[in-house]
Amino acid sequence: MSALEVEENVNLHELVSEKIKFGEELIATIHKYKNLEGIQKLQRKITQELNFLRQIVKSGKIKKEHIQCSNLTHFSAVVNTLGNIEKCVCVNKVVVLDDRKIVIDIICDGGLTWMKVIARNPKSLSQICMGDASYGVRSVIDHAEDYLECAKLNPHLFQIPKVVFVFVNGLGSNLAAKIESLGIKVEGARLINVDISETEDSNLDKARKTERNDVNLSSPNISHITRLNLDVSAMLAYVSSVCNGSAGLYEFPNGVLAQQAEWERLRPQKPILDDFFKGKFNQRYENHNCFNVLSTGKKLYCCETARDSFISIVNTVGGPSEKKRSEEFLNQVKVLPDDASVEDTEEKNIVRNVQLTPDKTLSVGGKIKERSLTIFTFGDRIGAVTVTSNDGFVRAAKQQGIDFVVFVHESRALTEQKEQTRGVRSEEK
Repeated sequence: MSALEVEENVNLHELVSEKIKFGEELIATIHKYKNLEGIQKLQRKITQELNFLRQIVKSGKIKKEHIQCSNLTHFSAVVNTLGNIEKCVCVNKVVVLDDRKIVIDIICDGGLTWMKVIARNPKSLSQICMGDASYGVRSVIDHAEDYLECAKLNPHLFQIPKVVFVFVNGLGSNLAAKIESLGIKVEGARLINVDISETEDSNLDKARKTERNDVNLSSPNISHITRLNLDVSAMLAYVSSVCNGSAGLYEFPNGVLAQQAEWERLRPQKPILDDFFKGKFNQRYENHNCFNVLSTGKKLYCCETARDSFISIVNTVGGPSEKKRSEEFLNQVKVLPDDASVEDTEEKNIVRNVQLTPDKTLSVGGKIKERSLTIFTFGDRIGAVTVTSNDGFVRAAKQQGIDFVVFVHESRALTEQKEQTRGVRSEEK
């Protein structure tokens, strides 16, 4: 063994020893929370981590990964957060979502607030959200959606618990805005330029200057298909305030909404959707505010999962006008069960050539989310074009050999609440 290798082993041994001491001090710290539900489980996890570190020290086979991948940093962040909150009732609470176990780090405010504590590097968080990670690695956005869904399924005192994400090392400002747009409160330092790489920044600049390239994902030769399956993203874009006249009225302080408002001024999505709904995508439909989209053209469908998710999101983060538009829009959409078939559409031109068959399925993970898979599979079964902005799902499905029949538009979030609280009217600038 060379002198350099000996020195490196000594340094690693010292780092592991420091990690073990850190864990032992952490166990001593949490003793004051001994009566808190779930604290014994947290202590067992810390002890298991310490036993593992002691074992590798004993074996002499220490690697950098053993230090970098230690969960003690996360456990410490949870304990430190406990010292800053009131009325904590539980830690490490396990709830079940779609046969998966979701761990709620902290439940406080007497049960009305759920907290997730994130101690990862801000740059790493953003890279994972951009897809720069191994297959199956879940992003903080994935965790956000899980928490929101679990909270909806586990009301407390007849209320859906509020969800708070605590980033102890901070996070990128754009990522923070995206999480907040889901209806989650974000705590932690907002770091500028953490979540946009030079490559991504260049791509965004191109998107501002050129026509959208999402249409390249759309299926060709679909004008003859009369059935349209609406994804949640399509319905949100259609009723969003930013797509219904406010894009030029407000300027937002955060990156995501400001970016979408700018794109909307360049490429309004409501006229694009209206034209496609009416079967005349290559023509400009002048009355963009008309909701009578069923008078001519296509028949609009959605499954119950899409309808329920859409209503939940609108009720959580939608403004008064967005909620009203949502009600009017849903009145013109035929809602069918998730497992409906083309026969349930009561239309004559029956199409039986579906993409998904018993021997050709998609694996859930990464960009293939359970809810999206349900929605896209529904459109496949009823022989409809799925209208969506979920380009990540479409690409991931293509990688697994499934080419859904789709029309892809640009994403737009609900903005009315932010307009009222954080937006600045253009004439006030």
